[in-house]
Amino acid sequence: MNERTVSRAFGADDLGRPTVPAAVRRWKLWLLTVCGIYPTIVLLGLATDPVLEDLYLPVRLAVLVPAAAAAMVWQINPRLQRHFGAWLTR
Repeated sequence: MNERTVSRAFGADDLGRPTVPAAVRRWKLWLLTVCGIYPTIVLLGLATDPVLEDLYLPVRLAVLVPAAAAAMVWQINPRLQRHFGAWLTR
């Protein structure tokens, strides 16, 4: 009655035992992040340039950096990690 079960959705093997995720290589994660952040910053810069071109660089970056970080955290990195997950742990 007090036993705790872990479903497959939460990382369990065929016998219901919790599994330990494989370690991600940090240099690969760094490379994947660089490959995701560069085009994100370039595209955001090009898209917002007509609106922000008259502002000083620190002000433009104050707009671009939070937008790029949000895109990376909630959209781009999860998709990249899902697609390259096997490579990250090799």
